[in-house]
Amino acid sequence: MNGRLGPAVAGAIVVLVVVAAAFYLAGGSQGSAPTATATTGAGATSASGSSGGSQAGSSAGGGPSGYTIRAATLLGGISTLDIIEAENLTYKRGYPLEVLRLQKTPDILAAISKGEADLAVVPAEMAAKLIEGGEDVVIVAVDMLQNQAILAKDPSIRSVGDLRGKLVGAVVASGTYKVFKAYLETVYGLQVVEANERRPDAVAVVNVPPGSILDALASGQVDAIVIWEPFVSKGIARGFHVVASFSQLWREANLTGDPVMLVWIARGDFARHHEDALRAFLDARSEAAHIWNTNKTLTYLVIAGLYKMDQGVFNIMYNRTVIVEGGLTGELVESIRQEWWLAWKGGYLPRDPATIPDSVFYTG
Repeated sequence: MNGRLGPAVAGAIVVLVVVAAAFYLAGGSQGSAPTATATTGAGATSASGSSGGSQAGSSAGGGPSGYTIRAATLLGGISTLDIIEAENLTYKRGYPLEVLRLQKTPDILAAISKGEADLAVVPAEMAAKLIEGGEDVVIVAVDMLQNQAILAKDPSIRSVGDLRGKLVGAVVASGTYKVFKAYLETVYGLQVVEANERRPDAVAVVNVPPGSILDALASGQVDAIVIWEPFVSKGIARGFHVVASFSQLWREANLTGDPVMLVWIARGDFARHHEDALRAFLDARSEAAHIWNTNKTLTYLVIAGLYKMDQGVFNIMYNRTVIVEGGLTGELVESIRQEWWLAWKGGYLPRDPATIPDSVFYTG
């Protein structure tokens, strides 16, 4: 995009500002996204100002294919789905898209299990938990590399070793916490214990909801926090510093390849019976990843509109986030398996994920 915004893009900015203002007045919280299910289709206007795909075949059933792809994500979770939806990338390939932004992780699991969603973007360890639990799902793409980090306010906390004897806030039910626990125990030999077991030679952890975690650090309720984007960037913008990033811990653990965080999973029956729709979605996801990586202006328009993120926070987040283009490769599969190992060592997975067969990775 060149230095001067054309009328279409300028109009899109106005629309986004109006929508964001309306959402703010309606009581939306920082870092959240609209709770309503949104469906892209004929005539929808994208963030870049273009109309949503060809009008041919745009009857009540949707686009030319007549099949609407249903994709689920966690409310407030940033991914390529945001750009896919905003730019109508599946509709342009013949498939309307229904986006389900769900409040809690169990809601995503239920949507996949009940057949209410065809695809979902989830942490890699959650995909393994579903598979180990007997769900018929396949992993179809890697979306994002690890962007989690340990943040602190106290300038004396500069390394992981400085967390010894400290209290760390985390979302203890999350895979992020379990991977953090595995990193500390396997790389640094630091035991992680519950807050009521706090002692000088271990790292104590207390559960803090994502929406409260930055304030908990600011008020001194905890000495450090472990969290993901966009909370990391919002924390940096508030003056907190990064003690260690997960990508740094991955390297220190001598793991190979790229540290995978988010993957796309698909229901097995969807992959088998609607393969054309799946391929169209994966092609759209790759285009969205390319847009993210090459068009910062458009990415900002989309992300700022959804997550009430100012330019400063967005710039931090954009520089910290690695979005993966293309499909699954052997190297990415191996990275996923290493991330699963970490999640197992941290106690998130009940069984050794090495027993999960290669057939769960879709490479079609």
